Amino acid sequence: MEIIENDPTTGAPIRLNGVFERDESGQADYLTDLLEVFDSEGVDSAFVFLFALDNLPHRPESDPREDLDLASLSIVKVLEGHNGTTYPQMPWEPKAAFTAIAEFYARCCSSQHEKSD
Repeated sequence: MEIIENDPTTGAPIRLNGVFERDESGQADYLTDLLEVFDSEGVDSAFVFLFALDNLPHRPESDPREDLDLASLSIVKVLEGHNGTTYPQMPWEPKAAFTAIAEFYARCCSSQHEKSD
């Protein structure tokens, strides 16, 4: 979030302070690695930092510095003025991390269920 330029009066995010490249797979890999470590150490559950940040919307059609989602740690891209395609009733689209977390817990829960049988 250090790459966000904020309004000096209100503190609201205005734009990014440069042009940055999206790395959804990096976020997904990082979270999966952490979940695997936690699982190997016997941790029952973990809180993933953020689901959505409404004040950092995804704006792919505008100036790249206006795509505030690039600074967001959330696992979904918040959309402005429309709903997503994956979940048409929701104003967001999943990022790669969303899918990676779901897949991890599907594998983890499935293997734990098999061990208890």
